[in-house]
Amino acid sequence: MSLLDRVRARAFAAIERAPTRVRDLAQKANDALGRPLADEDELAERRAFATGRGNATIVAQPTPAKREQAPVLVYFMDKQRRDVTKLTDILDSHGIAYTATNIQEDPAAQAAVRRDSHGIRLPVVFVAGDCIGGRTELLNAASSGDLEKKVFGA
Repeated sequence: MSLLDRVRARAFAAIERAPTRVRDLAQKANDALGRPLADEDELAERRAFATGRGNATIVAQPTPAKREQAPVLVYFMDKQRRDVTKLTDILDSHGIAYTATNIQEDPAAQAAVRRDSHGIRLPVVFVAGDCIGGRTELLNAASSGDLEKKVFGA
């Protein structure tokens, strides 16, 4: 762990020990800034994700029986980076190829995703241009069989 990460983890721990009112304000500020202060585990997880995956990653999964698949896109921003793996694990377990794209530096893409996802919190999954939703909606679609219907057709 780098010196900067140790300082960030200590500052996060100091926030957790602060009086309730100060702690709440500091946590809101930290969240608004994209959580630069976090515990050691979260910082290590971010570092591993950053080195293992770039801003945009295409993960080519072989689909069973070479079925034709609709395009699947996962949009996220830096502060939701750690949540992306939860979505991609679901897609991987169903043999679905996807593209994960960081839209942090693209205001036009952010506006389009916000509009098309009807305000669903990032990260969000789109199949063939239709918003499936976040983790909960993706899990529900996967468990009901709707996800595979939308991705591979009926």
